[in-house]
Amino acid sequence: MTQAGWISIHRKIREHSFFKQKRTFSYFEAWLDLLLLASHKDSSLLLNANITRVKRGELITSKKKLGERWSWSNNKVNKFMQILEQDQMASVNCTSKYTRITLINYDLYQFDTMKRADQKQTKHTSEANQMHTFNNDKNLNNVNKGEKNNEIKSDNDQSSDYRLYF
Repeated sequence: MTQAGWISIHRKIREHSFFKQKRTFSYFEAWLDLLLLASHKDSSLLLNANITRVKRGELITSKKKLGERWSWSNNKVNKFMQILEQDQMASVNCTSKYTRITLINYDLYQFDTMKRADQKQTKHTSEANQMHTFNNDKNLNNVNKGEKNNEIKSDNDQSSDYRLYF
């Protein structure tokens, strides 16, 4: 059975006792760990008294740290990095001070930024419509204020039309 779509996994999952359990990582767990470790936005960090830029989908670490983290030998870490590059999942650039890993197609594993922008726009439009509806109620009340039998609605009252939409 083929399943499509994706799930969202928060980085806090690394704080769960299952994740903290001492074990030797599989290649799959190591790949997920890289996804969780990668920067989710462009940023800078101070590294050896130099400011280093880190782009979205990149991480700066060392193979030694990854080996300790995953309970792997240096050879296994090197082999895994080769596999990631051969499969075009990541590019690995090593210097004498650090290893920069760039996850190729990082955005495929993340929430689509266009969808996020659309959601923000929808939320903004919805809030504007709500404010507009409330302003109309107040304007109608002000126009009819001089009539003796007119009851002024409070801000908490909503017309039945408003309830139909939400």
